[in-house]
Amino acid sequence: MVIVETVVNAPIRRSFHRREEPPPPLEDDEALQTFHYHLPPELEEIVQPGHLVWAPFGSQEIQAIVIRRGAAAPVPTKAILRLARPEPVLTSTQIALAAWIADYYAAPFASAIRLFLPPGLLSRAGAAGGARARREWRIALALEPAAAQRRLTTLGRESGQARALAWLLDHEGGSVAVAQLQTECGLHSDGAIRALAKRGVVQIAEGQAALAVDREAATAALLSLRGADKYMPIVEALAEAGAPVWRHELSAKTNAPLPWLRDLLRAGVITMQEEIFVRDPLLGRTFPCDAPPALTSEQEAVWRTILTQGFERPGGAAFLLHGVTGSGKTEIYLRAIAETLRRGGRAIVLVPEIALTPQTVARFAARFPNQVTVIHSGLSQGERYDVWRGVREGRYAIVIGPRSALFAPVADLGLIVIDEEHEATYKQDAEEWGGDKVFYDARTVARRLAEMVGCPLIFGSATPSLETYYAAQQGEVILLEMAQRVMGHGKTNVEAPYMELPPIEVVDMRQELRAGNRSLFSRSLASQLMETLAVHEQAILFLNRRGAHTFVMCRDCGHVEECKRCTAPLTYHAAQGGRPARLVCHHCNQTYSTPVQCPSCQSKRIRFFGAGTERIEEAVKEILPEARILRWDADTTAGKDSHERLLAAFANHEADILIGTQMIAKGLDLPLVTLVGVVAADIGLFLPDFRSGERTFQLLTQVAGRAGRSQRGGRVIIQTYRPEHYVIQAAARHDYHGFYARELAFRREHGYPPLRRMARLIYWDKRLERVKQETKRMAAALRHRLKAMGLEGEASSLLGPAPAFFERHRGYHRWQLLLRAPDPSAVLRGLDIPLGWRIDVDPLTTL
Repeated sequence: MVIVETVVNAPIRRSFHRREEPPPPLEDDEALQTFHYHLPPELEEIVQPGHLVWAPFGSQEIQAIVIRRGAAAPVPTKAILRLARPEPVLTSTQIALAAWIADYYAAPFASAIRLFLPPGLLSRAGAAGGARARREWRIALALEPAAAQRRLTTLGRESGQARALAWLLDHEGGSVAVAQLQTECGLHSDGAIRALAKRGVVQIAEGQAALAVDREAATAALLSLRGADKYMPIVEALAEAGAPVWRHELSAKTNAPLPWLRDLLRAGVITMQEEIFVRDPLLGRTFPCDAPPALTSEQEAVWRTILTQGFERPGGAAFLLHGVTGSGKTEIYLRAIAETLRRGGRAIVLVPEIALTPQTVARFAARFPNQVTVIHSGLSQGERYDVWRGVREGRYAIVIGPRSALFAPVADLGLIVIDEEHEATYKQDAEEWGGDKVFYDARTVARRLAEMVGCPLIFGSATPSLETYYAAQQGEVILLEMAQRVMGHGKTNVEAPYMELPPIEVVDMRQELRAGNRSLFSRSLASQLMETLAVHEQAILFLNRRGAHTFVMCRDCGHVEECKRCTAPLTYHAAQGGRPARLVCHHCNQTYSTPVQCPSCQSKRIRFFGAGTERIEEAVKEILPEARILRWDADTTAGKDSHERLLAAFANHEADILIGTQMIAKGLDLPLVTLVGVVAADIGLFLPDFRSGERTFQLLTQVAGRAGRSQRGGRVIIQTYRPEHYVIQAAARHDYHGFYARELAFRREHGYPPLRRMARLIYWDKRLERVKQETKRMAAALRHRLKAMGLEGEASSLLGPAPAFFERHRGYHRWQLLLRAPDPSAVLRGLDIPLGWRIDVDPLTTL
């Protein structure tokens, strides 16, 4: 009897039973929460690890994924019922990586497995079949266009006029007696022939009938008489295409319903063949080919190191490419991919945001035509399934996308690139709704995957995360630095010249207030905006916030409007597109009407404070009414392909000023942008979170890097109320190393990552007393566990329980514990963790 161990597609209570050491991958059944079955004889030679099967589970049938075969089981087993799909849906590497993720992030194994599967692949019994390949008709002409048109004249209504006109077309060559035409066409009178004469199609003279128009006009008249002219657009569209056309494409051009196509099929005019239609997100896109430019001396040195230590040594290596904005990091990625393809491998390229995907795809597809695909959450379920299937079948050599692209089933993986590696979006957000999430960090998982397959891994950033730069300092990652910016536009095939980073001016907004300027813009920024538009260049205005105002407050009693479900101030959104003004909670998206008086003291002196992208847009229009403005924030990019359309519009100079939030600080290359203004650099700097300074420095440095990327040069203005702060000063000097030294000293003093590892345990419940009881119980269990493991003292500590900074979210109370230990996962493995807890190992925020 062949035993298989499976992960079932059913919610299983999460618990981690006590064990002293982490197990080897797939060796601890209790921790992995797997279920044993045996194979019926007909499946014993077929089912392998990675297969999706149907299995009995209690009184129901559910899907399960086989993770390994064996000869024995710890309990009596039931038989697997049948295969769900003929081919395995997971590789052995993916199964092993999922086991590691579950162990490292203290997550259910089933949840880790689901990271590798496209949405809709798994289904429940009785549900509509899950994701499937889409079959569609492929249509082509069965005849030459002229012959197809002639065949159409035989379709449609039969009438005397049609028979007479058809006979004249078939016997073109002169006139014929009307009486003979009657006889040939079986007409009882000459009425039909005379009706054709009234139409001007036939000429009757001295008892003789002949065509009065050319053959083309006569054919069109015959088609109209028969009602077959409706088929002509179909024939013309197919003739124009010159190749088989998908039915949905033909319908889009002609509005032809399926019965018309069947008429043409029966008449032998067209052929119809059902085929699998690949829902390719890049279908119809064309990219001009791009040739590799000459490398700069810095690029050449970096590339030589990657080539020798990453590709020519067995096992690969991890690199941190620390290059200033515009230093040419992307060209290094392209060279590495070319080398990977030359060696028969394939590559995964991660970008932090969907917004960056179109620009990245264009760069890579231009260099590697027809070898690139893209994966991200903005695709439809069908598109994601077809991309997953195409990657698995080897149709693509390069997969590009945000963090989920890391889990694509890439065979012969030879390279992983993580661009803008400092971005927080590489970490699954622990606040995202849904209790079965794995709060993984794609950077950490990528390091593990690269080690497993033995391929090079390249992290790239102008502002690396402290964790990655610290790892480089410790020798765990090879540090490569490019300190000079390359003239990125207008270059030739010779080595591109270096250029200076844009100068940064720091404006003290306290001085602006003292001078009587109460505008959102300093005098310097306002004048620079005017100058930029006067010379037909572009500007970016950055604010780390969306909406029109930060909060709504009563000036009499100090009441602040808050969400009834979350302890978060509401944000004002102005009326737009027929939608009234409203207050929005940016945690749960609940909307409220705008108040006309304070609900606490009934004062009319309730006002909006702060500024958001909408308010900045209004302020720009006040000083530059002729300016063409685009806003790029979460409110304006909700639709499909909205990021790409907005970026294309700005790149094509359809707007002069781009106002945006964090998305515009991430890797955009826009040569006409010569001015960047940071409207409020202090937002987020003083949040009670140990990464607030790092996030602010990264944002300021990155958004400053959008200016001056061509020979036009550029300049940056940072507006702040704390110009003396070390984060502002380091950003103004483009001084990453100075910032790193200062920030690392702060982290060392307080025992924060990367010097000490951390786990954040957050408990959610709608009952506050229940939250207090459960977090108190968990704190006691953790302290006991630390003592049992001998981890008391400076090496490990537990903070809390305490309310989270945002104590309520979607109506739930949130309290947290912060565990600091050399290996937090090892501590958590010894505990039962009930539902309601969210475990965030190596958190990026403590808010």
